[in-house]
Amino acid sequence: MANLLSLFSGDYQLSSKVSELIIAPLDDEGSIDNDLGGERILQYWPDSVEDEMSANWQDRSIPGSAIPLYQWVSGSGHNFSFSTVFSRDLNGEIGKDIQEDKFNVDVDAAVAWLSMLCMNDYRDVGGVQKAAVAPPVLWLWMKGANFGYNTTAINALGTSGNNITSTGIYCILLNRSVTRKNWFQDGQLRLASVSLSFAEVMQIGQSIYPYGRSQVKAFANKYTRTPSK
Repeated sequence: MANLLSLFSGDYQLSSKVSELIIAPLDDEGSIDNDLGGERILQYWPDSVEDEMSANWQDRSIPGSAIPLYQWVSGSGHNFSFSTVFSRDLNGEIGKDIQEDKFNVDVDAAVAWLSMLCMNDYRDVGGVQKAAVAPPVLWLWMKGANFGYNTTAINALGTSGNNITSTGIYCILLNRSVTRKNWFQDGQLRLASVSLSFAEVMQIGQSIYPYGRSQVKAFANKYTRTPSK
């Protein structure tokens, strides 16, 4: 009980929330792509994040055996998802009639920004006109939260001046689902809930950066609770 009460006392209770979730599209070299808007933050910190990682094991049945043998094949991916909200308290044009702040953003524009991150494009590539170009790889960083482990990629691609740290993750946006909930009287969107699903990637820019448990071990070793003697 003492530990629970300590969460709601002292500096924790009085300090303002400074955590931010940053999403940034990357260019073909793995650097933050300012042409696609550069770094952007969500209006509000997600209430929860679902984080799934699994391994592919192939079972091999043995005649007469109670259980099969298992052969490891590959990892099954690292997927994660969360929901966020965009809202505004006042009606009018953001940036002209109303200053964009914590409580007033252009909700339709925010939805369009997230939509752009999972859409392909068409441009001239290698003499091919209007070639389809894949959606961008993203850099996602939850300030204060340890979320990514691919230090190989981070050390190779980290750019000073950008928020690329060992706690972030390279990923792609697999799905965005929007529920539009509330409008002003003139039809201006007032509130939207957005569900986002991501998958971690190792192919960043022109290179592939595989990683395994060796990169995770240094951080995992900080968890030191062991059985009592």
